Amino acid sequence: MQFQGKCATVFGVNRSGIAAAKLLRARGATVTVTDTRSADALSLEIAALEDASKPDYKKFFDGHPAECIADADLIVVSPGVPLDIPILCEARARHLPILAELEVAASICPAPIVAITGTKGKSTTTLLTAAMLKASGKFPNVCVAGNIGVPLAAEVEDLTNQDIVVVEASSFQLESTVTFHPRVSVVLNLSRDHLDRHGTMSAYRAAKQKISGNQTTTDWIILNGLDASVKDFATSTVAKTLYFMDKGVPEDSSVSGVFREGPGLFAQWNGTRKRICDIADIPLRGRHNVQNVLAAIAVALVFDVTETQIQKALQQFDLSHPALFHAFEPVRTLTGVEFIDDSKATNVAAVKAALESIENAQVVLIMGGYDKGNDYAPLREIVRAKVKVAVMLGEYTQQIEKTLANTTDIVKAKTMVEAVQIAYKCASPGDVVLLSPANASFDMYTDYKARGTDFKAAVDTLQPLH
Repeated sequence: MQFQGKCATVFGVNRSGIAAAKLLRARGATVTVTDTRSADALSLEIAALEDASKPDYKKFFDGHPAECIADADLIVVSPGVPLDIPILCEARARHLPILAELEVAASICPAPIVAITGTKGKSTTTLLTAAMLKASGKFPNVCVAGNIGVPLAAEVEDLTNQDIVVVEASSFQLESTVTFHPRVSVVLNLSRDHLDRHGTMSAYRAAKQKISGNQTTTDWIILNGLDASVKDFATSTVAKTLYFMDKGVPEDSSVSGVFREGPGLFAQWNGTRKRICDIADIPLRGRHNVQNVLAAIAVALVFDVTETQIQKALQQFDLSHPALFHAFEPVRTLTGVEFIDDSKATNVAAVKAALESIENAQVVLIMGGYDKGNDYAPLREIVRAKVKVAVMLGEYTQQIEKTLANTTDIVKAKTMVEAVQIAYKCASPGDVVLLSPANASFDMYTDYKARGTDFKAAVDTLQPLH
């Protein structure tokens, strides 16, 4: 994709937008940036934008006036910008290309790309995959980018064809891709999420399917063999398929992939079967992380990473990466009550996975927040079985309360401090207090990180009761 001499308008002055603007400018484009926020609110972002050789950007703040696309040859959207706002509808009417930052960066990326998507587990699987590829020693640079926090546009100029990129790709990023072509695509799972943005499950699924739409017969797609909606992705791509499953080994020995059997993880690959590692080797808690490790191992197989190298990657896995914070993260044990911060669980599937990962303990569950169009019915049975009390926190909890009625005791809290105090009083030694909201945080917080940090602070101030 050539940008020399083009006029590009970038919507959203955030990390992705800033990285895209700088990359386009470096590639010879004339760049306009626009954001609904004020220049004062964006002072730090504007400073970061203008830091690179002080390029001349045209800027529009406090909204998106018609002038912001008057001279545009193409539009670049940050992931958080909805595609149905009036100015973008006008851009489509003018047949202007509307591209994701990921699309722009990937179009000039010299290194092969491993792209990972799914409703939950993307960040963890991205980091696990990168760790295994690094342990192989095959690549001078294993770049981690995308929805995990570092835009690919900020990294792509420093890459060569000898490197490799592991991209966490969200539906918001994928829906505005056109030519995006990963060497390996990974689909972890698919369940109801972000319907406030996509409208329907079919639209959400269509956005996810763009991860493999341009793959060829020399590429690979790695799919969750136990998720029927994900397994079906194989019918819409010509890429070669690998499966991962956290229980059972396929009777058909021609099915290639990675599977769990008893305490071990096995690869069925090139007609042979071999043990890769044991469940005990996984440094992360929870069944959902077994699935994430299996998916990462499947990528490692494609690049001929050995069992020894995979085991080394797991042994040395960096648990301190910020992307792992607030993701089923143990906070404190007080008088026998364990507190777990799972603020990153912003959908029903993630909460279900968290509850499944807690064994031999009753749970006091803190949930609620900004509803993205969730269906809470899949939680009814597991809540009935494992949750002794559900503490509702947030503005939009009516639907949760209605759905979970008669499955557990439900109480309400107005603040995180109150929610934590109520939860602790309801818990007994041996119980778990779990913050796993099933919702976004925008009713009370700037993001899930702020919510998780508030939870940790409230837990840290607790005094023993039992």
